[in-house]
Amino acid sequence: MLLVLSKEPLAISAMAMMERMHGSGGSGKLKMRMSNIITFDPPIANSDLLISDLESVVCTPETLSRTDNTTWDGLLVELRQLRPEASDAIDHLIGLRREERRLFGESTRVERLNEQRDGVGLSLEIAELDRAQVLKSLKAEQVDAASSILDLLDGQPIQERTLLEHDARIFRILLGDVPSKSAMFSDGREKNVRVHVVDQTPIETALGIDLIIYSTCYDSFLLLQYKKMDRDGTSWSYHVSPSSNIHQQLHRMNAFRSAAATVTPVPATLWSYRLNDGPFYFKFCEQFRPDARDESLVPGITMSEAHLREFLALPEAKGLSGGMFVGYGNCPRYLNNTEFIQLARVGWIGAGPQSISLLKQVLEANAKGGRSAMLAVIDTPKKKSASGRGRKVK
Repeated sequence: MLLVLSKEPLAISAMAMMERMHGSGGSGKLKMRMSNIITFDPPIANSDLLISDLESVVCTPETLSRTDNTTWDGLLVELRQLRPEASDAIDHLIGLRREERRLFGESTRVERLNEQRDGVGLSLEIAELDRAQVLKSLKAEQVDAASSILDLLDGQPIQERTLLEHDARIFRILLGDVPSKSAMFSDGREKNVRVHVVDQTPIETALGIDLIIYSTCYDSFLLLQYKKMDRDGTSWSYHVSPSSNIHQQLHRMNAFRSAAATVTPVPATLWSYRLNDGPFYFKFCEQFRPDARDESLVPGITMSEAHLREFLALPEAKGLSGGMFVGYGNCPRYLNNTEFIQLARVGWIGAGPQSISLLKQVLEANAKGGRSAMLAVIDTPKKKSASGRGRKVK
């Protein structure tokens, strides 16, 4: 796209890649992302162009429209002639527009990679790291050879021995002595996320992804299970049939709850209190295919195990043709990505360390049911005061 920042006089100030973002941010309008901006200083005046009616092809965010190919190709020729020093940058930008850098297809492999990618993105957001920088490093051209999302992202190897030993101990307790791949994402100072992906079976054979989030600050565990929603007319929903494995999963989680109630809690600390000390959450995901320039998380419905159990007992969960459904059309209350991240970031949700052996039993059963797991260790500093926290008094 061309950026016309001045209409009096009419002039082209810049050129950029413009891509549609998912959702509307609640505005009901298209959301667009601009990147790879090339500035023209001074701007290219309308009078410098041979095109007879530039004003007729100028649009606004409210009247977004495409220019016809003949006019567009002619404009590109003129831009290269008027700004020869920017010619290579213009060619590069046009090349990016023509590239298809999405995760191809709708295979099980792509679904699992998308879920793993979302798990990495959620973990980075919880740690307040640069999600965009990491997710935009996606190497979509290598998807066919990837055994996990870590093969497609620019992560660093975990080299510090104490971190390796710390994570290995937690990994073995939760997931046993199984092969894994690891990578670290860091701000280079005091925050990092270390991701360990079970590498025991081919990713295309996995029936789903379990994301275990462990916070070193709050000594808390979360288990997020990914479920794929389907199109339901103009909306999305997840069908819970009588034979759905979600019933068995909820049964195991209920057994965990009963057993956890008998475990002696660890001594209280500044960071141990929870609004909800259950570790189990479900994320019902839209079918979303990102590309390498996109840092978006997969949109969907996130619910705690207790909330989902209560919802499925309501008449609103019943479908007209039998079975039960969870979707935007019948479930107005759920956590979106931002809300889940905020709760996890400050430790308001998650099970304490006393429950780790019980959590292992749930993960073992999930693995036998064909699910694959990944562990994200979120390492952030403990703050012993509210200094620096935004406060407003009304």
